[in-house]
Amino acid sequence: MLIALWILIGATAFATALAAQMRFILSVVLRRALAHKFGGEYRDGPYHDAIGRAARTAPETDHDRFLVESYPAQIAQLKLARRVSLIGPALLLPLALLLRTRLT
Repeated sequence: MLIALWILIGATAFATALAAQMRFILSVVLRRALAHKFGGEYRDGPYHDAIGRAARTAPETDHDRFLVESYPAQIAQLKLARRVSLIGPALLLPLALLLRTRLT
């Protein structure tokens, strides 16, 4: 049982780290696509805001519509990575507490 708990903690931590990495990489790639399409620097604020809006709400601006129409799979991956990066740390705390009770 203890080994299974360690494996579960490791898998949860790995999934959380992978989700954070996916969020970062997808954000940079999609911002670069927006900068290529609409001009400007990929670090510009409107591009950063468009990534957040495209993954959360219905498209409002041209940037949002471009992302949703051109990169639906990447937006879906970004949504999944967001969910995992929020749920993963919430799962790690109870697992760590369970491990602590098992070790004492």
